[in-house]
Amino acid sequence: MPDPRQSREIHVQGLVQGVGFRPFVYRLALRHRLSGWVRNADDGVVIRVDGPGDRIERFLRDLRDHPPKAAHIYEISQFAPEMDADCTEDSEHGPIPTPDPDTEESPDHGPERSPDPEADHPDPEGFPGNRPAFRIVRSQSRSDRITQVSPDIAVCEDCLEDMHTQPHRIAYPFTNCTHCGPRFTIIRELPYDRPATTMAPFEMCEACRSEYGSPEDRRFHAQPVACNECGPEYALMRTAPAEMLSGTHRPVITGIQAILDTTVEILQQGGIIAIKGLGGFHLVCNAESDAAVRRLRDAKLRDRKPFAVMVRDHASASRFVDIGLAEAGVLTSWRRPIVLLKERQHRKGEAEAAGDPQTLPQTHPPSHPPLHPLTQQARPDLQRQVHLAPDINPGCATVGVMLPYMPFHHMIFERLPDAVLVMTSGNLTDEPIVIDNDEAVRTFRGMADAIITYNRDIHNRADDPVVFVARDRPRIIRRSRGYVPEPVRLPFSVEGIFAAGAELSHCFAVGREHEAMLSQHIGDLKDPATFAFFEESVSRFCALFRVQPRLAACDLHPDYLSTRYAQELGLPLVQVQHHHAHIAACMAEFHLDEPVIGICWDGTGLGTDQNIWGGEFLHADLASFERFAHFDYLPLPGGDKAAKQTWRTGLSLLHHTFGPAYLDLDLPLVRNQQNRPEWTMVRQAIERQINAPLSSAAGRLFDAVAAITGVCGQNSYHAEAPIRLEALADTRTGDAYPFTLEDDVSKLSGSGMYDQIGDSDSHSDSDSHSGSDSHSDSDSHPATVICFRPMVRALVADLRKGVPLPVISARFHNTLVAVTETVAQKMRAHYGTRTVVLTGGVFQNRYLLARCEDRLEAVGFRVFSPLAIPANDAGIALGQMAVATRKTGFQAP
Repeated sequence: MPDPRQSREIHVQGLVQGVGFRPFVYRLALRHRLSGWVRNADDGVVIRVDGPGDRIERFLRDLRDHPPKAAHIYEISQFAPEMDADCTEDSEHGPIPTPDPDTEESPDHGPERSPDPEADHPDPEGFPGNRPAFRIVRSQSRSDRITQVSPDIAVCEDCLEDMHTQPHRIAYPFTNCTHCGPRFTIIRELPYDRPATTMAPFEMCEACRSEYGSPEDRRFHAQPVACNECGPEYALMRTAPAEMLSGTHRPVITGIQAILDTTVEILQQGGIIAIKGLGGFHLVCNAESDAAVRRLRDAKLRDRKPFAVMVRDHASASRFVDIGLAEAGVLTSWRRPIVLLKERQHRKGEAEAAGDPQTLPQTHPPSHPPLHPLTQQARPDLQRQVHLAPDINPGCATVGVMLPYMPFHHMIFERLPDAVLVMTSGNLTDEPIVIDNDEAVRTFRGMADAIITYNRDIHNRADDPVVFVARDRPRIIRRSRGYVPEPVRLPFSVEGIFAAGAELSHCFAVGREHEAMLSQHIGDLKDPATFAFFEESVSRFCALFRVQPRLAACDLHPDYLSTRYAQELGLPLVQVQHHHAHIAACMAEFHLDEPVIGICWDGTGLGTDQNIWGGEFLHADLASFERFAHFDYLPLPGGDKAAKQTWRTGLSLLHHTFGPAYLDLDLPLVRNQQNRPEWTMVRQAIERQINAPLSSAAGRLFDAVAAITGVCGQNSYHAEAPIRLEALADTRTGDAYPFTLEDDVSKLSGSGMYDQIGDSDSHSDSDSHSGSDSHSDSDSHPATVICFRPMVRALVADLRKGVPLPVISARFHNTLVAVTETVAQKMRAHYGTRTVVLTGGVFQNRYLLARCEDRLEAVGFRVFSPLAIPANDAGIALGQMAVATRKTGFQAP
């Protein structure tokens, strides 16, 4: 007996708009021979299906198990409406005839499945004559709730193929479909429809409109759909003197082939080009040319910070970096991040022997080879050795590599298949990435030989994301294009909470129901242009996600611009200690609702005793914490200057270890600094602790060791010294230096009472961090001080004996691993807690992170470290939001 006909209304929540979800549902319903409709709503996608119950169940199974590749379903809810209820909205197209089941396609992006015996036979009942087939109907605003906004998606293989085969898209550099293309960077408001994007000025031609309106087409309701007839266009403006280039010269060049010809010519001659990308401009040059890379560094005012490079495909990258399976998965994913990959050890030696190739290899004609990736057997260009310019990544063991994600990128590599191109953010150091065409001309005219723009606006600025892999798990360093604005789902409501974040590597967050929307990478708020970008982005996020902030959370530090911004909002305010926020962010990501051993190592953060923290062992939950142990305090002569001039911290650590006798040490650090004009002042600051704030930060310990060993005497960019020290470490060295643990009853722990709560207008600077040791709970555990004097003595002895620096670096790292295990064991014995959180920017050191995780798991701990959010200060806003929720019990009305 046939299964009786039923009706279900289905509500799908998650990332289900802008990813081809409605066409997928349409084809899936027809595959299972169900009638009904699907539409976008503010809070997701709503589906009505009518048909036999068993088919509806199979439809729901496929809906859940095989969604489009970029979709992310959080929740599917359903109910049974009245049988005669139907959608009264107008269809976005006319009724679609029921397809022949024998020619139905499988759901998009689903794996191969067992044949469905019913799917190959016509429905004996068919659709009742008085019911339409399945329809896609107009978007509807159901409530003030919202759905997710899709991140930008790398161009798909089908679209790359269309650029060779579709007459109206031959060599069209903005080809996209529902499975790929710009999303977040062009959206102005929800719901995600073309008039709400920066594609609004481009009226579709007849061919594109036909595709846009056809549910069977891959471009059905692809909001950025366009072609050579109706879409955005590139233009190239020369900025270099004409005599530098050969051939006929025009100041502005149009037409994609002419633009590509000129692009290749400039790159081959060692020039620099500013190219407009998805979320902002890039500065591009030949990564194998010493002269081009050095010129780019000078132009950007960027001394030694590594440059990212772009290559055609995975096989091209494997010529100069090692790529594991997990790394390959991230590198080739639709998000297309920059992935930090281990440089092949022999590369620099080969480069020195081979000399500097100043020009790119000869171009291939536009028809060779095809745009899609090729195997190594079919790629003779892969036999050429790659010799990256040494200035690409001075002192680093890794190279940041990404693959093409825009059609224009692929078109460049179609002509230069074996090229390695610097692809760095188009900005001056510390300023936001440039997105406006006119601003690009003003900024890059003296830096680049040409500027390539297009006439579609970028609404939301987004840098390239950065990822590394440790223990086969991707870890995010910079969360931006391809990841934002994908939210972090939480087990509690954060509706109406604004979290202001920290100061460096800044990101903020806004809360909507059970989702925290973290912003894209903002940068260092001390730069005025970056702070303006922050203010603009806060306004846009609140408008886009319809958030009306009712509670603000921020850092404890009164001088952070993010703290001042939160205080000036006039909202109830929660101030959260920096390292507690780090730990709470990781707890929130993994839905940990229990006390944890929180190990947070970074470079700064105001503590409850008014000192700088950063080498912390906290026993914490989301509402409070107790400081169990910390690195020994070290004076930082000159305060903030010590964060850049690591030699100051190195001398301070030597004095801390040897006392006045450090002046007699026969070390280059001591000898070289005595000729500096500020030497006397620095020495007095160290010895008398004048203008020398105390710091327990692990980042400053790395700085000091890098300075003492001569690895890095000055940070030219954030965390340069730790990065260079990690790059040296000999992974074969297993031994460590000694250290001691000392209980210091004069340094009582902090507790959650130091996270301040109140109205913003009631806070003064003194109120903002009024928590101090004198306010600690009476039963607080006396803080254990981790003393590194024995380590420093042994390290200096190694230096004097001529022990190789890679061995010294490894022993230093191994010492920190041993500290982690030893203190965690003591905390487990004291608290009975076996869950450990490792976080803070220092744990972006993959040598340290991997070994700490290994050792802790080996002795029975459950270990968590951030994956979906950065471990650095960019993740702090999530922790501030979680702590504010728990401490206040805040519920939006």
